[in-house]
Amino acid sequence: MQSLQKPSPPSWQREILATYKTGENLLCLFSPDKQIEYCKNEERCFTGHAPSIARVARTFGDSVAESWLSIQLFELAEFSKVRNGMEPADFIELARTIILGYGGFKLTEFMVFFLRFKQGLYGTFYGVFDPMVITRSLREFRADREKLLRFYEDKKRQEEKEREREL
Repeated sequence: MQSLQKPSPPSWQREILATYKTGENLLCLFSPDKQIEYCKNEERCFTGHAPSIARVARTFGDSVAESWLSIQLFELAEFSKVRNGMEPADFIELARTIILGYGGFKLTEFMVFFLRFKQGLYGTFYGVFDPMVITRSLREFRADREKLLRFYEDKKRQEEKEREREL
């Protein structure tokens, strides 16, 4: 006889719930004003335990993930002084598109992307906030991210070998 109980959530989901409690708390902990603070330790942004945007959506709902990303996008538009033409619904639509293509990115990795974008490393707006500039820049960032993840993994392996040698 099948049980009518809901299956228990996977361990990663339980960990997210235990750490962040609510979607609102997560939004506060990863707000754009904390971007520079998090990005001071770029390695941790890539190798740490921050959840991916897809896991945020699965844990707290699509609206929390879309809200978080649209807040980051809006803040980038404000920083760039080129918000013209973008309505709140446009930011949500762009967030949905990004989540679909880059759901595996951690929140902190997105923060690195947005900081680097502000630093002029990815894309340029020409008088208007252009969603295509963001999506093209994310594609470029994905290639950089993959190189960095390999670098950090190699670094970790090397440190483990060194520890073994010392023992």
